Amino acid sequence: MALRGAPRATLDLDFLLMLDDLDQAHAIFGELGYRREFHSANVSHYAGSGPDWGRVDILHAFRGPSLGMLGRAERMSIDADLTLPVAQTEDIIGLKIQALKNDLSRAIGDWNDILLLVSAAARQGRALDWALVEDYLRLFKLEDRLPELKSTYGPPQ
Repeated sequence: MALRGAPRATLDLDFLLMLDDLDQAHAIFGELGYRREFHSANVSHYAGSGPDWGRVDILHAFRGPSLGMLGRAERMSIDADLTLPVAQTEDIIGLKIQALKNDLSRAIGDWNDILLLVSAAARQGRALDWALVEDYLRLFKLEDRLPELKSTYGPPQ
């Protein structure tokens, strides 16, 4: 979210990785001192060895929507010598929509994150692919929330 202009106070990193890369990622995180706390077909959660290390969530990309997210990722410059592929704002919104439906105890926080992402895109003058956002909302039966997102973005530029 931070690389899309919506920083949060949490200490966690989220990665979307191809299914074939999970074993290598697991080995790397283990070497760095992280331990896997949870693993399923869809996600792996890692915790660092200390409270300041934060958490790492790896989303497993193997279905059409997540593979599409990887294909749309944009390489962003982190510093002079490092670029990273970063999911498009619309795709992060899609992941947040899925998260809020999967864990109702986090629904308010995830919806607020979505509003932050939409507001950041508007502030930065970045157009959003509203059809893609609507597809994600429809997938989780939340299409009635689209007008709220569009009004958060503001009038068409």
